Amino acid sequence: MEFAFSEDAPIGNECRRLLMSEAAGAQARLAAFAEDPDLAIHEVRRHNKRMRGILLLTRPVLDSGDPSRASRLIRDAARRFSPARDALVRQETFDRLFELSGKARLSPSALSVRQQLRERHEAILRDEGLPIEVEGASRDFAEAARLIENWDWDQVGPEIAFSAVVSNYRVGLRHYENSRASRDPHECHEWRKRAKYLAFHYQLLTFLDPEEFATRAALAEELASWLGEHHDLAVLEDALADHGSFGLSRKSAQNLVTLCEQRRAELEKDAFARGVLVYLDPPEALHERFANGLAVPA
Repeated sequence: MEFAFSEDAPIGNECRRLLMSEAAGAQARLAAFAEDPDLAIHEVRRHNKRMRGILLLTRPVLDSGDPSRASRLIRDAARRFSPARDALVRQETFDRLFELSGKARLSPSALSVRQQLRERHEAILRDEGLPIEVEGASRDFAEAARLIENWDWDQVGPEIAFSAVVSNYRVGLRHYENSRASRDPHECHEWRKRAKYLAFHYQLLTFLDPEEFATRAALAEELASWLGEHHDLAVLEDALADHGSFGLSRKSAQNLVTLCEQRRAELEKDAFARGVLVYLDPPEALHERFANGLAVPA
């Protein structure tokens, strides 16, 4: 099902429809978790992010109550799989880093790190507690769906949705400016989350102007992808800080960290250049652009 609002239905109804669809998709993935745990975790996180992006649209109406409870439930559902997801990210980021570095062969120490990262990931997937987390996550999504289905979505009209999108845009703009000044990985990660939500919001509102908003969504999505890789490298760097656990010397670990830092610098250059385009509009002008797209059912 396309992740976009229909032009012919009230925005509140469309929020409920898409949220219920995403919740059902997450539960279906969890039901088939054992077939491919890594894929299931990836897809559950994707459903999670989409749902939280839609739930942001309720903020101007109600910053507590059922939508906030639903958002916390799906956030917590995804967090159940953070150890497995982070272990896979470290493994895949390590492989991608060396692919991009152009090195013909890995050193013995790097080969050892790669093997240990793989083993740590596999050990987490074999953990006896993981099926319990899968069951818990499924319950979380089911309860979130119940709250979503019963909430009064007539409260979310075009003006409310537009205000929420602009609010997220304004927060993202602040994180962009802070990240450009600090180069802090945590700040970049916060910016990444807001860019991802912005891509979702543009995608949802493509009916206002399909060509323009599809372009805006693509620009924000690519920005979020670069910042996601930036964060993954920072996660790998944090793991390498405990070089003794990998049997690495401080010098060998620093060589690997330097590769991470060099790649992060490349991504920052691209991301800050893209940020100029993604945040080209003053927030107030963006709100006016939404309103001018009108023909939105009340």
